[in-house]
Amino acid sequence: MIREINDIRVNIYQHGENGPCFYVAESDREAGSADNLAERLAEKAGNAAYSLVVYEVADWNAQLSPWPARAAFGEEMFAGRGSEKLAWLTDKCIPRLKEAELIPKGVPQYTAGYSLSGLFALWVLLESDIFDGAASCSGSLWIDGWMDYIRDKKLSCDALIYLSLGSREERTKNLLMSTVGDCTRETYDCLKKNPAVKKITLQWNKGGHFADADARLVNGILWLLQAQRRGKAAEK
Repeated sequence: MIREINDIRVNIYQHGENGPCFYVAESDREAGSADNLAERLAEKAGNAAYSLVVYEVADWNAQLSPWPARAAFGEEMFAGRGSEKLAWLTDKCIPRLKEAELIPKGVPQYTAGYSLSGLFALWVLLESDIFDGAASCSGSLWIDGWMDYIRDKKLSCDALIYLSLGSREERTKNLLMSTVGDCTRETYDCLKKNPAVKKITLQWNKGGHFADADARLVNGILWLLQAQRRGKAAEK
């Protein structure tokens, strides 16, 4: 199902009933990418119930960066307009979907993403109080200012967090992006020590940054889904 909310295209996929909801940001230039992700997730999820909401981003570097930062390539700096996209997601998109009964009310909600979308997904969790966890897959945690941010940031809820990285991603010749391995490891260590983190994992994948992004993202969403189901079962 496709909707437009404040001129932003939103793809909604239902798999079963009353399962947790996952929100993923993807570029509006990647035709068919939302359908591909939904199909691959459905193939792996079995009979698990969930909702998947994929919303499009027109200006990737600007709208998914949490603050202004230097460019990784060329001269296009990160504009740091992530707060605008966060406000749209929490104040416009999610309330509208719930009012229209397109996603279940009262179910756990998670953010997920790949690359800069992965950074944004984790930052959204840390900046808001309506999500229950995040999957940051090959997240751009090398961005200027991230480590200072994560060292001091506190969570306001018990959270499930999935981090992943390709084994060759830190071997790039780009000096800024080559720090991604150390930044991801330290992010994991910081969050693991945070008492508000219920469960966290750091998974390593074979290959570089562009090795089957959808599969890595599906793995992150499945981990959150399974961890949520195990936690729910343990409460009974």
